[in-house]
Parts: sequence; structure tokens; C-alpha cells
Amino acid sequence: MPIPLDKVKVVQEIERLEDENEPDKKRRMQQILDSNDEQLSFIHSKHRVHWHNAAEIDQDLLPYHPTVRNGNITVLPSEQSLDVALRRRYMAHWGLPEWLGDNHFLLQKHRPPANSIRECLISIASIHSETVNIWTHLIGALCISVTFILFLLDNNRQMDISDFITFSSFFISAILCLSFSTLLHIFLNYSPRIMVIVSKLDYFGINILIFGSMIPVLHYYFYCNLKLKAIYIGILLLLSIASVIGTSSAACSKPRCRPFKATLFIVLGLYGVVPTIHACIIYGMHRMIQMGFLYLCVMAVSYIFGGVMYGSRMPERFFPGKFDIIGQSHQVLHVAVLIAIYFHFYACCRLFNYVVVNEKCIEPIMLKQIVYAEPLS
Repeated sequence: MPIPLDKVKVVQEIERLEDENEPDKKRRMQQILDSNDEQLSFIHSKHRVHWHNAAEIDQDLLPYHPTVRNGNITVLPSEQSLDVALRRRYMAHWGLPEWLGDNHFLLQKHRPPANSIRECLISIASIHSETVNIWTHLIGALCISVTFILFLLDNNRQMDISDFITFSSFFISAILCLSFSTLLHIFLNYSPRIMVIVSKLDYFGINILIFGSMIPVLHYYFYCNLKLKAIYIGILLLLSIASVIGTSSAACSKPRCRPFKATLFIVLGLYGVVPTIHACIIYGMHRMIQMGFLYLCVMAVSYIFGGVMYGSRMPERFFPGKFDIIGQSHQVLHVAVLIAIYFHFYACCRLFNYVVVNEKCIEPIMLKQIVYAEPLS
């Protein structure tokens, strides 16, 4: 988005005054800021700019920033002006470079390009447009890790090696997906190259989550039919590899390829409908409900709802600037993903408990005998 000319002139006037040594410089700059308060709200953030003497500033805590003079870029210590450090900490959308300006309905509180790991990590504890995105999946990854440990401790005596592998695939895939998403939102503003790398990690995490989530469902739907289970998991693996290649290739890294990548995820997700219909034919709807089918439906609705909100940029599309910090579409997607993961987990628990009680077949019993040295009765 181009920078409005009137705002450019105001910023240029402020920078010109910074280079002067006039006694009333501070007063004149404050008058400019006050008279253009709405246009330059990104300078103030939530606080009014305060001027301090250099001796009152902790020199080690202030970053450096580039300044253009006579066509040359000079790096000046920002302790020369605390206002410059505050002003450059967050940016309005119109001041962002093109590679950071993805959602033009979020108007304020964007992090500028950092090119510093330290600055990216410090931003975790500050309030900006990515704060909620970072913390929702960071906390979510920690909660799912704890849930995984508690589940294993509570059910280890009932599980054979196949149960352990299937549940581990689900939990590990969920933890990796949320962790990669957290890394994306932390280092999104580091540089264009790093943004591409963490974006590919994020897409890879989504593919892993879809693959890992289907493994327990396929395992328990066809618990006693190794042939059907192998066929469905094999097809799922091929589709997942194709999706990983498609979403991480250089040809699909441009914004215009977003619908294509979304289509790959949708196709991979909708593949789960096929074995579900097959299971309904085998077991009947009544038994499917006992096996947690309704929880899988809620999971699917949650994923679809989050995806629709994210793809349509709602609600910020209708109220630009009102959801810059909290309530934006990407945050809605993050919360929907967490809800879907836990509903999926509960559905898998229902499947697991149903199979343990009702399904008796030779293959899992043999595995259990090998692991626990239990005699066949």
C-alpha cells in the first residue's frame, strides 16, 4: 500500500527538526505530533511520546536504526532520540514493506523489519498485531504436550504398541504444527528470506497435522482389517507427500498461489471423508456414534469455520483497524485449530475405548502379547 503524501511530509518535517539544534525544537516537534495525532498514532502507540536527556537513557537497551542522509545509509545510535526508537518500534500498515503487508485490514501495531533474532524474541512479550497469534499456539503446544504425557500415564497398561504409535503420531504432529506456527509468527518480520523459510515450516506443520490426525482414525476404523488399513494409510501418505511438495515449492511461494495451496490442504483434509463413509457402511450409524463420530464432525466444523474466517479476512474486513491487536481472522483460525485438535483427541479416545472393549482380533492381541508377555486366553 503506498504511503499517503501528507503523512510522508509530516514524517520528513519531524526528521528535519531532529537534525537541528534550535532551543524550541522539542516544542515544535510536539506541536506537529499533536496536530497530526490521528495520522501518526503509530508513533504514540498507547502512550504519549516523552523526551529525555541522553544521560537518563539506558544505552544498552536501545537498538540501532538506519537513517538516510544525502542518499547514503548511516547507522546512528538511537539514544540520540528516544522518540525515534519509540516511533520505529511499531508501524502502521502503510509504512510496511510489501512482504510484510499481507493483511491490509490491520492498520496499526505492526512490527517493522527487525533483522535481529533478539528483537524478534523480545517482541514475544510486547503487544502488537502478532502477539495473540504467538501465544495461542505457544500455549497450545505446551497444553497438548502435557495432555500427551497424562494420557500415556493413564492408559499405558491398556495400550499395545500399535495404540502407542497411533496416538504418538497424533500428538507429535499436533505439537509440531503448533510449534512451527509459533516460530512463523515470532520470526515473521526478521527478513524476506527468513519469512519464506518459516512459512514453509508452517505449511509443513499443517501437512503433518492432517496426516498424524488421520492415523488413529484409520487404525481404529479398520482395527482388524490390516489390508484396508494399509491401503488407506498408503494413499494418505502419497497425498501428504504431494501436498508437502506443492506447498513448499518455489513456484508456489508467491501470494497468487495461495488458492492452490489452500486447495491442496482441502483435498488432503477431505480425503478423510472416504474412509469415514466406508466405516459407516461397515458399522452402521448407531455404532459410529458410539465410536465418537459426532466429535469428529465437530472437529471438521471447527477447522472449516476457522479456514473460512481466515480466508475471508473476517471480522477485520468489515471493521478495519478495530481488530489490530485481538479478534482478527488469523487469531480466530488459531483458536479454531486448538478446539478441533481437542475434539479430535476426544474422538480418538472414544474409538480407542470402543475397540478395546468390543473388537477382538488376532493381530493386535499378538502385538500385546509381544509387548507385555501376556498369555493368550
